[in-house]
Amino acid sequence: MKEQSSRPETHLTNGEADGLREDRERWERDVLAPWLEQAPERPSELFELDAGPEAAPLYTPLDLLERGIEHERDIGLPGAFPFTRGATPNGPRSRPPLVKFYSGQGTPEETNRRYRKLRDWGVEQIQIASDLPSQVGYDPDHIMAAGEVGRAGVSIASLRDLEVMFDGLPLTSFKRVGALFSSLGPLALALFVALGEQQGLTTDDYVVDLQNDPLKEYSARGTQFLPIRPATRLAADVVEWCVENAPHWYPLDVCVNHLNAAGAGSSSGTAFALANARCYIEELLGRGLEIDSFAPLLQMFLDERDDLFAAVANIRATRRIWARMLRDDYGARDPRSLALHVTAYGHGRETRQEPLNNIVRTTLGTLAYYLGGVQTLYNASYDEALAIPSDVALKIAVRMQQILTHEQGISLTVDPLGGSYYVESLTSDLERLILDELARVDEQGGAIACIENGYVRSVIVEGAVRRQRRFEAGSRAMVGVNVLASDDEPEPVDVLRVDAEVEEVQRRRLAEVKAERDAGAVGAALAAVTEAARSGANVVPSVIEAVRSYATVGEVADVFRSVFGEWEPDRAF
Repeated sequence: MKEQSSRPETHLTNGEADGLREDRERWERDVLAPWLEQAPERPSELFELDAGPEAAPLYTPLDLLERGIEHERDIGLPGAFPFTRGATPNGPRSRPPLVKFYSGQGTPEETNRRYRKLRDWGVEQIQIASDLPSQVGYDPDHIMAAGEVGRAGVSIASLRDLEVMFDGLPLTSFKRVGALFSSLGPLALALFVALGEQQGLTTDDYVVDLQNDPLKEYSARGTQFLPIRPATRLAADVVEWCVENAPHWYPLDVCVNHLNAAGAGSSSGTAFALANARCYIEELLGRGLEIDSFAPLLQMFLDERDDLFAAVANIRATRRIWARMLRDDYGARDPRSLALHVTAYGHGRETRQEPLNNIVRTTLGTLAYYLGGVQTLYNASYDEALAIPSDVALKIAVRMQQILTHEQGISLTVDPLGGSYYVESLTSDLERLILDELARVDEQGGAIACIENGYVRSVIVEGAVRRQRRFEAGSRAMVGVNVLASDDEPEPVDVLRVDAEVEEVQRRRLAEVKAERDAGAVGAALAAVTEAARSGANVVPSVIEAVRSYATVGEVADVFRSVFGEWEPDRAF
């Protein structure tokens, strides 16, 4: 079908532009000003977006003109450069966002029970939420794991735990499976490879989706345990292995979410994540890989939690930046490289007070990501600020996404807010803020340099302080908490508690695994991991073999510690 021609908004004649300015000035003088005399605006700080800009009372074609926005260059059409309007031509009409859930609960048995429910409810992607000891490479019997086993997710010590977790659940039960495990990407990958083999599957039969983004841990989340450069190398090893063995997998989701949550704000957080992406890209290019061989395997985990329109605009701006960066800086030509795939976490700053209000907050936060055109999405449960989500809360969260897909016409068209004077202006404003921050990072030597010199952390701290001040002043409103709070009795919420026996259960299982496995095979496999780590070879093949032999997460992590050393905060900032 022939593309319809349209005159870019910036291609107005001088007379037309002058007419727009006169119209706005007349409206401000004759309509707005008299109204404000009767109904004064609320305090100006209420209109300041956490993402950076301040919302104006009105947007018109003049705002697009003043920002130099051109339709063909900056907006375009869905599935076409610069991909502002979407990564695919038909968006949700063909592929609504995958219903994804991040879940893990104490023991593998309890997690299996939950995964079966999620499958039956129609969840399409499972992202394993592991406990903190697993994420930093400590087994349940390690002193550093005491009191934390199974608390913030499922305890994973070896392949045996995944066998139990997916008992009766082939990996093909879901369209994608994955885990965060950002500091242990090779282990996360190996666990899924080995489990797939046990289930009689090849890598062609299922799709693994990993976060595997250690760089943001050093400034925002805190599960780092290796020095920065070796951690970056291991993350790149995972991508390189997938290029050769599973090119339809997603081995790296570059994360904005934790950077924003820590205080960076979505604009600076997106810039820092893009700088991290550049670091991974350059590591892979340095190995001789072609940009179009691995760029389609990368995703970004975007996040904006304060403002629905800023969330939509942030996604659109980031797609545009990514497309231009990949084409102009790295020479990518494959549309699959240029069209950024986005995953997100639908939420709305969930509160402990009046937690049922979180259903409304999360619905609106999730809606923003649908309107922005993400590919995969998971969303918070209303009780998430209190504990691991209960079954009731989890089912509501699942249905929330499904209602957005199937009801109210949300998925009938691509980029339904495209062309809005406000959204297009805000997309341009956020693009500028992101690029300005990214330039500051580049000027200081890139992502690793800005982590080591403390710049990223300083922006996060300043942002967190600013947010807290706005919260205390009431300009960052949370209804029922700092605005319109009530003295009513707390709402009854069924909070899920992790059984204190989880730690002992996991220690016993670990002891059984060690007693039953072939100690010689484990020793040889760990020696191979050591050799690969020392020689600079890709560690993934040796880690897969170690996982097959039932080497534990802690044992493999200890090999990395012995070869690379451990991260020390006083050297990083």
